[in-house]
Amino acid sequence: MQWFFIALGAPFLWALTNIFDQYLVAKYSTGTRGSGGLVLFSSLIGIFVAIGIGIFIDGIFSISFLDQILLIIAGGLTIAWIIFYLFALEIEDVSAVVPWFLTIPIFGYILGYFFLNETLTLQQLIGSIIILIGVFLISIDFSDKKNKVKWRTAIYMTIACLLVSIAGVIFKYVTIGEDFWVSSFWEYAGLGIFGILIYLFVPKYRKEFMLMNKNGGKNIFAINTLSEILTVTGNLLTNFALLLAPITMVYLVGSFQPAIVLFLTILATKFFPSIVKEDLHKQILIPKIIAIIIMILGSVVLFI
Repeated sequence: MQWFFIALGAPFLWALTNIFDQYLVAKYSTGTRGSGGLVLFSSLIGIFVAIGIGIFIDGIFSISFLDQILLIIAGGLTIAWIIFYLFALEIEDVSAVVPWFLTIPIFGYILGYFFLNETLTLQQLIGSIIILIGVFLISIDFSDKKNKVKWRTAIYMTIACLLVSIAGVIFKYVTIGEDFWVSSFWEYAGLGIFGILIYLFVPKYRKEFMLMNKNGGKNIFAINTLSEILTVTGNLLTNFALLLAPITMVYLVGSFQPAIVLFLTILATKFFPSIVKEDLHKQILIPKIIAIIIMILGSVVLFI
């Protein structure tokens, strides 16, 4: 069972990054869709990561020019999905946003079907449908007697998860047979390049970035840096767990991330409300728990 605790460390660390994201949006966002400054801070991290990889890794120009362009595009798609993800965090609790990432494998299967000639098994279709049922449930606003669907959150996260899948397909397509760190260099370089372009040509984001830098630049940069470290550490734990256990079991453990996020947000609300505040009313919390359980069950069907 050693592999289980190693694998569980990854979604726990990723859940912490989600909590940090919610904190940054709540504290430093300048209003509706006002998280553009955070997007640029994330891009700045990408530049530093790319420089670090370039210093310690040889052969960063060993891949073809086309592969370099594709990975730079993947970096741009990373910025794009972060933008929509932050939009969602501005209007919804993090515990209702993170479960949407369980739909990424569904988009991956769809992309694989159309572009890689992969086929969908009956089991994959059933698992996908179960996850989508959970997604629909978590998209309903139970605080309103009319139980309206939260369409904006649904649209933002659908686009975000689709972009994550596309970026992942590009990265995997290029990296097969190539060096992981070389590919990572170009992806992070793309993140930085598109961030610079946004800074130069999107005045609203530039103003928000300058304002955030003035009000809490060091804190934002430090938290983003910590988040990146946690993300990379989580990736490494997953890769190590894959050496000790079947891939399917490791991915199943990763699907617990939404449940961990919900648990952490409840704890933070009770003991650290200045960091995260979760709506703990029963009519909100119980449907959310049921939806997460349904999505985890869908993941079990999807991966086994």
